[in-house]
Amino acid sequence: MNLREISDKAAVAELVQTERAARDQGQWARLAACYHPDSVVSISWIECSGPDFVAASQTAFAAGIRHLHQMSPSLVTLNGDRAVTETGCAILLGGAIGGVRVTVTSQARLFAQVERREGEWRMVRLSALYFQDAMAADVPGHVPVLDPARLASYRPSYRFLSYLLAESGKTARPTLAGIDRPDLCAVLYEAQEAWLEG
Repeated sequence: MNLREISDKAAVAELVQTERAARDQGQWARLAACYHPDSVVSISWIECSGPDFVAASQTAFAAGIRHLHQMSPSLVTLNGDRAVTETGCAILLGGAIGGVRVTVTSQARLFAQVERREGEWRMVRLSALYFQDAMAADVPGHVPVLDPARLASYRPSYRFLSYLLAESGKTARPTLAGIDRPDLCAVLYEAQEAWLEG
């Protein structure tokens, strides 16, 4: 790689990391600056434009809903003014089931399409691929009571995430990429490659 490519990769990786950090910390202007106006966010609980995602995140944050992200380093692939990134991520979602406080940990990979326009890198699309998740009570010994039939109705790669989102009135979309659906994973991978090639 030449120095320009190294610089571009660093800028793109920092953008992706900044977007999640700003979301976690409720820094809405900083989050909005990560997206182009025509961007799309397609993750577990929402599919909308980047600006609408910022607004929805702000509303959820004000209601006390917190989605925290433990991010791995971002892998960046460049093609001129376009880039795609892949970032390992553990999503931590807190909530309550029947009065028992719980935390769901969802293992996923985030995929971002990033484009440089007028000299500035911003995100065009954010998507995710889900692997597996787990739920644990925040206080040892407390046991949340789950509806077995309802739990079984959710996709295996993000069933506890779906269950807890439903408790707060949100619905996890059933057609997300997950390792239980290799066909949907393939569509996601192909979309990244096709967009990068322009």
